[in-house]
Amino acid sequence: MQFIAPTIDQIPQLQQLMRTTFTETFGHLYPPADLASYLDSAYGSARLATELADPRNYWQLVLDESGAAIAYLECVPAHLPHADCRPEHGEIERLYVLQSQQGRGLGRRLMELALNHLSDRYPGAPQWLGVWSENRKAQGLYRAYGFDKVGEYTFPVGETEDHEFIFCRKP
Repeated sequence: MQFIAPTIDQIPQLQQLMRTTFTETFGHLYPPADLASYLDSAYGSARLATELADPRNYWQLVLDESGAAIAYLECVPAHLPHADCRPEHGEIERLYVLQSQQGRGLGRRLMELALNHLSDRYPGAPQWLGVWSENRKAQGLYRAYGFDKVGEYTFPVGETEDHEFIFCRKP
């Protein structure tokens, strides 16, 4: 298994992984048109190229022994809709593992990489993340690392609005 910072050349591979993991995790929640709209918008090539090129963003792509993408992580300057959240804080924006690869400790390894990165990049600052209100498995992982629920917000997926929780970990 290999953990790497993805490059622009890997956008197609990253894009496929992102679309697959989001659909595996949440696809059942949305009408097909809403899901397609979101996937095209959130994981479009131009958008991913911009996100990968932004030096403030931290990425890790996990490849299996055959070179197939199986998990990924993206950390960004914090931007969740919470009164205490600031760009000088760090945020775990995305952390996904293919369902077929879950249970192997990849989520925990990515979480540890994220927390180490955020502590180094934003020393002493709160760490943030957003999580779907019904994703109890992810919430359990985040709580195990010291995150607490501090707010709620609405996240649009096409015309559908998801109820999300804001979690924060204070230094």
